[in-house]
Amino acid sequence: MNSDAPLPPENSTSLDDWATISNDLLQGLIHALNNRVAALSAFLELARLGDAVDPLAELPGEITHLQGLSALFALLPERRTQAEALELSTALDDAIRLHEQHPRFRAERCEVRYEGTAIPVRAPRWALVRTLVMLLHAAKRDRGATDGREAVSVVVRADDSTMSVRVTAAADASRELSAAAGQAGGSIAREGDTLVFSLPSLAELRRRERQAATPRE
Repeated sequence: MNSDAPLPPENSTSLDDWATISNDLLQGLIHALNNRVAALSAFLELARLGDAVDPLAELPGEITHLQGLSALFALLPERRTQAEALELSTALDDAIRLHEQHPRFRAERCEVRYEGTAIPVRAPRWALVRTLVMLLHAAKRDRGATDGREAVSVVVRADDSTMSVRVTAAADASRELSAAAGQAGGSIAREGDTLVFSLPSLAELRRRERQAATPRE
């Protein structure tokens, strides 16, 4: 992994740190959870008053909502887990759904464009999702609120050896973003006004492992 890669210096234009972002996400998730609890309480109260609403008919939908929130809560903590084979597209979907809970950017949409066929990567899920959340946060924060009128563009590029995720962001990559990318097995770079998160594909990692295991002449 690239966790030993040099990190850029912190400065006033760097992104929000993970503690700030995750605290805001936690507040958003708690708000969503409270809404679901309030909805269940309202259904039960209507049933108690003899209203025509059947609370049992509403339960499957509410349970689905609660399960979705539970899955998002589980993405926040750092977990000492081993790297695993993952679809980057799935991790990106998780990151998008999680960041949609941010109180300031709840209305901001993401538009994902794939260039090339997405291929599996290998990374700890928490580190991969955290890196992607911080990238999305950078893109949304720099652009400011648009009330959903303009979607945030996220470009995913793939070739035989590398997957990359690209967003437009003016702020420099923070030490935490670079560290998270390293823990995910990748790196952060700037290309003009674009922050680029790159990591090797699963096939490329296996090729490197085979090459390292082959005795040299």
